Amino acid sequence: MILRDYQLRAIDLVRAEYRRGRKAVLLVLPTGAGKTATASQLIAWAVARGRRCLFVVHRREIVLDTHRRLVAAGVPCGVVMAGEIAVDAAVQVCSVQTLTAREQHPAADLIVWDEAHHCAAETYRDIRAQYPAAWHLGLTATPERSDGAPLGDAFESLVAPIAVAELVAAGHLAPIDVVAPPTRLQSAIGATPADAWREHGGGRPAVIFTGTIAESRECVASLGERAAHLDGGTPRRERDEILRRFEAGELDVVSNCSVLTEGWDSARAEVCVLARGCGSLPVYLQTIGRVRRTGGNDAKRCLLIDLAGAAHEHGMPDEDREWSLDEGQERRKKSDREALSTCLHCGAVTRYVSRGPQCRKCGAPWPPPERVEVQRQPLAAVVVSATRREREDELARLERIARARGYKPGWVGVRFKEKFGYWPRRTA
Repeated sequence: MILRDYQLRAIDLVRAEYRRGRKAVLLVLPTGAGKTATASQLIAWAVARGRRCLFVVHRREIVLDTHRRLVAAGVPCGVVMAGEIAVDAAVQVCSVQTLTAREQHPAADLIVWDEAHHCAAETYRDIRAQYPAAWHLGLTATPERSDGAPLGDAFESLVAPIAVAELVAAGHLAPIDVVAPPTRLQSAIGATPADAWREHGGGRPAVIFTGTIAESRECVASLGERAAHLDGGTPRRERDEILRRFEAGELDVVSNCSVLTEGWDSARAEVCVLARGCGSLPVYLQTIGRVRRTGGNDAKRCLLIDLAGAAHEHGMPDEDREWSLDEGQERRKKSDREALSTCLHCGAVTRYVSRGPQCRKCGAPWPPPERVEVQRQPLAAVVVSATRREREDELARLERIARARGYKPGWVGVRFKEKFGYWPRRTA
């Protein structure tokens, strides 16, 4: 395997942390930088020394895809997941749900955590307790949870060898432009995704991210036969066929709800339409990353159509971000578990992204989700003047003033919104 210079540097940095006595290292590489390839080299070295490894994946839909990528990288491995035949191998790709549910756990000296920003503290602790002597390696492009909470409870050190802007300058990722409403919109978008793509996308291959399944289906219906929808309930064969047709040029647009945010990317896709609120920085960056691989096309230039103005809150995609394992520890914590739906008729609980149109137990239809409001707003190129650090510093300043003067927490939120156009994620 031929690795790029920054991937080799990442491996050296990770191994140096292990030599320092760190047992759990978080490797941060931007989307498209080759996290799996980098981890594959570390795994191969471990296996060559007689070690056994687990590659833990948080979503069942991505387990088989991860297995395929590792095999393609020269790492023979098995799969630990319900419904899959067990194969004795030094490396096992595991569904985190299966791993936590089973009493018997595969032997492991090294545990690799894919998309480590999903490591819920209790799940991580339960699995780590089964492997007290193992080394741990987390992989992520966005080392914080969806509520902004850091990952210092799961990892001891963080390694971030390269930034997005450096990857763009080196030609490994495509540059990206952003169009958005003039301010951050709350619970609304500035245009329908279909209209926005027609006006700004120029007919270029696009992936659309909506907030609900109904909105995605409606978008595809308005775009015609060269667009397709998929969601968590789409059968795997049908989903694979849709993505194959997109890569083959038979489709211009793929619209989805909560499926393609991770575990998929396309060198053909040039336009990302973000037609949802996206209050989470990790989701914002992960979503944009789906379209930025060049596929060897040095002339490729991407476009983000940011219909809710999330860039005004999270910053431009290539903004230099200083990640930390303990930054923002004071922020409110919330569960990092995936969203669930409870049937009001029989009480059955199922995953939101794969629940389908009706309850699978009693057949009752799920109540329709709240629709996002479309506020017709002019979309224009975005230049965000304040960096994320500057916005956080201003929030901290306002909180200090509020504490000193005895103001209510709402005062901080109002003053912050006046300056930046959106409500802060925490108040004093």
